[in-house]
Amino acid sequence: MWDGDGEAEFVERFHLTVALARLLRATAEHLDARQDGGRDTAANIAAACLHCNSMRHKGRPCSAPSPAQYRKRVQARIAVGKWHPAIKHLQKAVQVGILS
Repeated sequence: MWDGDGEAEFVERFHLTVALARLLRATAEHLDARQDGGRDTAANIAAACLHCNSMRHKGRPCSAPSPAQYRKRVQARIAVGKWHPAIKHLQKAVQVGILS
């Protein structure tokens, strides 16, 4: 993830497209959504990339899954290589030595 004005540097460093880099931008994820009564406190906020933050709420306008439920879903999708659009790109970068 990246935050701030460093998009160009992030794109160059990791050899990403701008669109993919934007999905990796850091956001504040409310573990208990504000719409469900969650507060803006350190205990209720975690860093999450834009993709992960938006996917947790996709199709769930009234209530997002609990952090534990969502963690289980993400772990299951990662196990089969189907979670994040950057996974295949980043795996390739590791294979060619861009990332370690």
